[in-house]
Amino acid sequence: MRICDPAVSGTVRLLMRVTEYRRHRVALGLVIAGCAGSVQPVVDNARFEEIIEEFGLAPLPAIPYPDDNGFEPARVSLGRLLFFDPILGGESAPRVKVAAGRDPYTYRANDVACATCHFPSLGFTDRRRISAGVGGAQFGDLALGPDRVVPARSLVTGAELGIVARNAPTILNAGLNGRDSPQSVASSFQFYDGRVMGGLEQQAMLPVVSRDEMMGDAFLGSAAGTLRDSLATRVREIPEYVTHFQQAFASEVSAAGDITFDHIAHALAAYQRELITPGSDYDRFVAGDFEALTEDEREGFLLFFEEGRCGVCHTGPMLSDYSFRVLGVAEAYDLAQPGFAGRNGMGGDFGRYHADPVLLDNFKFAFRVQTIRNVEVTDPYFHSGSAVTLRDVLDFYNRGGRGDGDLSDEQLAAEGVVRDSDIVRLGLTSVQMDRLVDFLKTTTAPVQTLAGVPELASAPPRVPSGLLPSGVTTPPGPGPFFR
Repeated sequence: MRICDPAVSGTVRLLMRVTEYRRHRVALGLVIAGCAGSVQPVVDNARFEEIIEEFGLAPLPAIPYPDDNGFEPARVSLGRLLFFDPILGGESAPRVKVAAGRDPYTYRANDVACATCHFPSLGFTDRRRISAGVGGAQFGDLALGPDRVVPARSLVTGAELGIVARNAPTILNAGLNGRDSPQSVASSFQFYDGRVMGGLEQQAMLPVVSRDEMMGDAFLGSAAGTLRDSLATRVREIPEYVTHFQQAFASEVSAAGDITFDHIAHALAAYQRELITPGSDYDRFVAGDFEALTEDEREGFLLFFEEGRCGVCHTGPMLSDYSFRVLGVAEAYDLAQPGFAGRNGMGGDFGRYHADPVLLDNFKFAFRVQTIRNVEVTDPYFHSGSAVTLRDVLDFYNRGGRGDGDLSDEQLAAEGVVRDSDIVRLGLTSVQMDRLVDFLKTTTAPVQTLAGVPELASAPPRVPSGLLPSGVTTPPGPGPFFR
């Protein structure tokens, strides 16, 4: 962006902030650059400091642990095994496959683990517009993410299943989520609609009882509690898991019969909580190392918090205020899966409303503000996966959410809601949006490593059930494998 022709919003508040922005941009004077004698402004580091303070920016905070699930290396290691083990998938169990006349270990089409939809090399997502659960898991050994085929057929009933009504969000840094504020808390919001308000332990309870995500038709007619007990029974029957649970929950588990699904959920949460990505260039920058970003990235940083207005929602250490906003994002599920009815049964998604239709009637189409950390590797974007690239995301905001395919003001009004007042046309240029993309990528960083814990961001080569983890090629010969 040149100082002589900035794009400025029409609101008085933004005009005042842009004026202040200009003043600081030239505070150190002008320098002559290039043989053509072009003039470029020099950014005053004081302006960076002001923005950092104003928006509460900071490197990733310390992990908030719940009182009953502190950091235990043995528990993290156990959670990693469970996360990648298809044994928690309703139709993955060898006995279910045998009953359907399939090989209990080499047939993998209905296998599903937590990692099936949150795979490390895919940014702990599945890189699909709308996710694919228990159906179509592994028709071709290493078929992951976009290569999977849904809907598929249940091994139990033959009915179609496996299309999940939303894009699979990344679980990177999910242990640092907030709850109605930027502050990271253990009892945090999870899922796009915030239906989980008790953190990762509560979140781990839900996918296993979702028909399309993990359950399939293996437990037809079972209450959620009974279903979870059945999964705990599967785990109790595997001696290696019993040993792991005895080590991870030494004061609670002395024999196989002591293992409950609550223990499984706590182990899964313990693993996911450690999937944080500290040390990004952005973290160094907001810690005061202003040379950590390039000139283009610094330009994007200023645009993000000034003309782009992104800091209205993306604030604090996690770059989210964990509020719920009605954006009017395009859904167009029919393009992702012809004839798909969506979560609301009419080809769309009412968002926060689905968490409690009685108490949250005025929250239709509202979704939780997502962090932008590691956003470079967690595409596609929004709850519907309708934005394929970061430029698509920026195009949506630049047009104020009012374009072909976006939900119109009239469509929202018909459901009794209005678009968030902060979603306005921005008038950013293509070059400015390029700079914003440059900045967004500075939040990318690898998952931390921990002493005494296996590599967190990779699939284990084997799991105690003898089934095959997602991403592991089927070896020759009969199973169980690697037990």
